[in-house]
Amino acid sequence: MSLKELLKDRLSDEEIKLVRRSFEIIGDVVVIEIPDEIMHCKDDIVEAILKRHKHVKTVLRKIGEVNGVYRVAKYEIVYGGKTETVVKEHGCRFIVDPTKAYYSVKLSGERERIAKLVREGERVLVMFAGVGPYPILIARLAKPREVIGIELNPNAVEYFKQNVKLNKVQDIVKVIEGDVNDVVPRLSGKFDRILMPAPYSAENFIHLLKGKVDKGSYVHYYTFESENEEEKLPEKIASKFAEHEINVEVLKLRKCGNFAPYVNRYAVDLEVVG
Repeated sequence: MSLKELLKDRLSDEEIKLVRRSFEIIGDVVVIEIPDEIMHCKDDIVEAILKRHKHVKTVLRKIGEVNGVYRVAKYEIVYGGKTETVVKEHGCRFIVDPTKAYYSVKLSGERERIAKLVREGERVLVMFAGVGPYPILIARLAKPREVIGIELNPNAVEYFKQNVKLNKVQDIVKVIEGDVNDVVPRLSGKFDRILMPAPYSAENFIHLLKGKVDKGSYVHYYTFESENEEEKLPEKIASKFAEHEINVEVLKLRKCGNFAPYVNRYAVDLEVVG
């Protein structure tokens, strides 16, 4: 039974229309959007969520999009209090707090997909690593030689370090706190695979890959784009890399979530060809 169905006897038809179809469950924390027009119904909405998901301890209302250099959305607590939780994902566990560091359950399938592409012995770089889901899943599900994760948000870095220990991948995953603009140029050697999971701004960091990839290296590039521009996206991205003298071939273009009406998040798998 959907949230709208659970609320049909409590809210008016007009109020029901304003109830969001979905919400995100992160461990025992629920993240939901409640429009201002129906905030007076929040107790009914919370009760309906708890009826359906009895393990939930906290409900957060999202009041601002992911923003700022630390990429954290704004929330207010409408039920409960504790915002730190533990999430299970493909055999791994992650300590997260959505109010302090970005984490989305919705990208779980995409993270698993990438991890399964990693070949034995690869050296992998994850830019904008957050609390560590990409690096840790890669270390657990594949057999890389080394995975380096870079993160700027100090709260995310602390969770990243805890999660590395929690999942026993200290020998494979290296956590670096800092700005990718400063850190990447200082990294020695080249990488077999580089992840750029920052759809808001990944294009601003393409130049950092120069000298860090070789022919045959793979890049996983994330971006937001209008559905109307989807056909042009492969050529557009290849051109952006070519501007920095990195020639790539687009292997795959995949939708992995939406950002706004007719605007999707795309994962673009690239191979460096010269």
